[in-house]
Order: sequence, then C-alpha cells, then structure tokens
Amino acid sequence: MIKTLVSIEVDLAASRAIRFASQLNYLRHMEIYPVYVKETPPRELSIGSGWARHHWERELVQQGKAEIMEMISSEWEFSPTLKEPQVVWGDRDWELLKIMETEQFEVFVDGERFEWTPANLHRKLQSRLWQHFPGVIGIARVLRKIERLLVLCTEDKGVQPLVQKISHLWEGSSLPVALACPRSASPDLAQEAAKAKEVLAQAGCQVSFEADFPYFPELPAPGFLRTYGLVALALNRDLRKDSPELDWLSQIKAPLLITLY
Repeated sequence: MIKTLVSIEVDLAASRAIRFASQLNYLRHMEIYPVYVKETPPRELSIGSGWARHHWERELVQQGKAEIMEMISSEWEFSPTLKEPQVVWGDRDWELLKIMETEQFEVFVDGERFEWTPANLHRKLQSRLWQHFPGVIGIARVLRKIERLLVLCTEDKGVQPLVQKISHLWEGSSLPVALACPRSASPDLAQEAAKAKEVLAQAGCQVSFEADFPYFPELPAPGFLRTYGLVALALNRDLRKDSPELDWLSQIKAPLLITLY
C-alpha cells in the first residue's frame, strides 16, 4: 500500500492538502499520515530542563493536538484512510525529515503556503525537505476534479526518474495518463518520452502519447488543465531560478506531482 505523509497546520492549506491526498487515495489505495509540527516557542519562553521541561513539552504537544483535531475531525468523512494526526514540536523541515528517515513514504503532500512566484518556487525546491525526500512531492495549490493525469516531459534526463515513480504510484489505476512531449523537444527528449510510454503501459496504466504538445514552455489555454485535473513533471535539483519550468509552474493553477532528479 502507498504511504503518504501530509504536512498540516491549522489553516485552509492543510484541509486542501488532506483532500488532495484523499483524491489520490480514490485512484490508488493509500494510507494517509498527517503530521502537525508545532513551532518551537521563542527561547525566552522555554523552560529549563529535567521534569519541568518534559512536562512543558508534553503540554505543548497536547495543545497542538487539540488545535489540529478540531480542524481535522471534519476531514475523516472525506478521507477513510486518514490516520490520527501525529503532533510534534520544533523546526518543521527538521522534524519532518526525521519522520521520513524512520518510515518510508512514497508520497509527501506539502501545503502551499507561499506566494506562487518563480523565486519562491525555487526557494522551495532548494529547501532541505524537498531536496532530501526521495519520493513524489504533491502540491495542492488548488483542488480540481481529476479526470486524467498529465505527465509532462521537459528534460530528457528527467523522464525516466519521473516515469519510474509515476508508474509505481499509478500502477493498475483506471485513471487515464496522458504523456506529453513539447513541440520544441530535442530528439533525445522525444526518444526518452517514447520509452516512457512503454514503461507506463507495462505498469498497467491507460496511457496515451502526445508527441507535439503545444503548451510548454507556452502557457496552456485558459481552462485547458481542467480537462486533466493533475499535472506531473520532473525538476532538476539544481534548477536555475530563470528556468522555463519554474516560470511555467508559477503561472498555472493545477494540483502537482513533482519528482526531483
């Protein structure tokens, strides 16, 4: 079974992230593990050491659990495989990384809590959390009804890392997969994309191939991505700030599945 870690806080982005994970669960059975990292209070408010500190830490976690349970209780109706939230306190990225190191998750759903610009996307890409997570990263900037999965191939070296993870995640799913290669694709990219179609087909995916996709690096026509509902692509871990991928992503509104290579 696919294990999915969802980073949540007491906000709308957390609700959206849980519902996005739940949408994926209907397409491919998953166990959804929400984690709420309560921010460490200012240093001057912390309490010494020993019994007093342990008691203070427990109180902090219990307070966080009460906060998040009020928000998450309404989500169980939509998310039958949603586990009880884990609450920890500390630095968000560091605590999530520790959890990822002790358990193997195939998907990490991160709440979108920043202005959607190329610069901010680049900073997110360079975060230690994204850089160290080996699986698929889901971003629910908006929610859409998922009709098809668009797998967009933009760089020849990223195609195989992307398709290997998507074929595992989507294995046997009834949701159609549209594999797309841009009009401007190099011969190497076109060749890798053609190979990717075979990998997806062997995984039992209902895959079609569009070798002349018109909407990268050009933007999709208004409403075009609504016919899919979900977009997957690979990003180089050392992607430049001025890359066409980041510029494209900053201007679209669609749930994303991102693989880093």
